[in-house]
Amino acid sequence: MTELTQVTNNQLYVLNRIDRSIADNLRDIEKSFGGDAGITIDFIVFITRKMKTDLWGFTSFTLNDFCKESGRNKQDLCALHPAFAGKSKTPIPEWHGHKFSTVFDYALFNMLQKNIIFSKAYDYNTDNKVIQLNNFSILKDIKLNVDRVSNAVKIYEIRISDDMLQGFLKRYYTIESNGYGQVGKGRGGDGRKLLYIFLYKTRHILLTQNQFKATFPIDFLAGIAGRDVKENRNRKTSIKRILDTIKEKGKLPFIYRFVPGNQAKKYAEDYYVELDYSEGGNIKELTETRGDNLFYNSLVDNLKTAFNQLHSNVVIEGEKDAFQRWLVNPRADLDTKANIYCSSYYRAYNQKITVSEAKRLIKIGILDE
Repeated sequence: MTELTQVTNNQLYVLNRIDRSIADNLRDIEKSFGGDAGITIDFIVFITRKMKTDLWGFTSFTLNDFCKESGRNKQDLCALHPAFAGKSKTPIPEWHGHKFSTVFDYALFNMLQKNIIFSKAYDYNTDNKVIQLNNFSILKDIKLNVDRVSNAVKIYEIRISDDMLQGFLKRYYTIESNGYGQVGKGRGGDGRKLLYIFLYKTRHILLTQNQFKATFPIDFLAGIAGRDVKENRNRKTSIKRILDTIKEKGKLPFIYRFVPGNQAKKYAEDYYVELDYSEGGNIKELTETRGDNLFYNSLVDNLKTAFNQLHSNVVIEGEKDAFQRWLVNPRADLDTKANIYCSSYYRAYNQKITVSEAKRLIKIGILDE
């Protein structure tokens, strides 16, 4: 099990997961986070990729890391957030002595303070039970390593929410990470990313049903991509340009064709787009293995069981999640954790890993290399 899943036709593919409740309710993120919605979605995709290799708990990253994965410009993210610009009297929030005044910092602070509010309750099945989500939390905590001279943040350390962890384990679509950042570069990037997510979501659903084609109204796709174009022929041109960009820069293997609803009209009112994912022979290569899913679920379930057996009565003052605290502490029950890691790995991949190697990975805080 590694983050780097496939190299196909000289193209580097990195499989990632995105929570279904997020991918199915992208517009609700816009309603909940306003102008910071694009950065919020980027962050969810970015941090989920890190969850595939980092041991769950506090995850460290730099702003350069985020920019590299999201395709955003660092200078834009370091600028003063519009909420505090001009004659605004909005107070700049502080957390552990740091002022969250930049575009990125304030967006991150809002992810700690706010939930995504779903306009309609989201139901999903897990362990033969129906779970209903009315909102979705992203972060539990933020820690900052700040340069004392410039007051600039050098390293961000965040702790994900239970909703994020459960989404990663139990409810997700598979998307490819490298292409996500590439399609987002340049003007209109947020809209292209939303459509990119939708195209991968559609691909995931079709392949689980052993199907390859789906057809959608052009207005529907234009709405996802944020293209408010009134004339039909201009809307078609706009969507064609976006789909071509996703194929070229996002390296998503699919073909598409426009299907007019009324052949008698040159520019019919009801243009449709047929998506075909059978092209390119990349069906299996861009599908996550069963072993990966089994490994993550087995590892977390068994670690939680061990923690509850060993420390069910432990209360740590000021600690929001004692399990995550225990999980990222390499000195706590290392032998137990290593044995669980080995057994989960063997069960998922039918391959053995030594206890000493498992201990090494746990000590440096990653799931695999």
